[in-house]
Amino acid sequence: MFLWENGRQEGAFLSALVAVAATSRRRFPNRKVVSDREAFEWFVSAAHTVHLSVEYRGEVHPIEHVLYKWLRCELVHEGEVPFDIAFMPDDYPGSLSVRAGGVPEFVLKFSHGWLHHLVGAVVAAPENGDLFKS
Repeated sequence: MFLWENGRQEGAFLSALVAVAATSRRRFPNRKVVSDREAFEWFVSAAHTVHLSVEYRGEVHPIEHVLYKWLRCELVHEGEVPFDIAFMPDDYPGSLSVRAGGVPEFVLKFSHGWLHHLVGAVVAAPENGDLFKS
């Protein structure tokens, strides 16, 4: 949250996505049964009640897949968010918005609420009960 509050959106998202990946491995530890991608996507899917898909790069993908492949993987392996993904202010506090932009920019936009949602899912995960004590 320190990174986010100091204008370091990519670093904050990377930290949150890595925490999601680590928590998903705590939930699904057997790598022979569940891949890192599957564990991540299942964890994120379980963190919200609405199942959302979005058009990105000409195809429709579950939001969990976009978060894994084009945010988590790109930030970890390339060190930046793809040119056609951006963050936007929340429509209202706590909202989870995604906008698939059309002509002329074709940019997929995530509201800031996604960061808070991911961090909240990690903190609330029973697997992390020993890490986040009050």
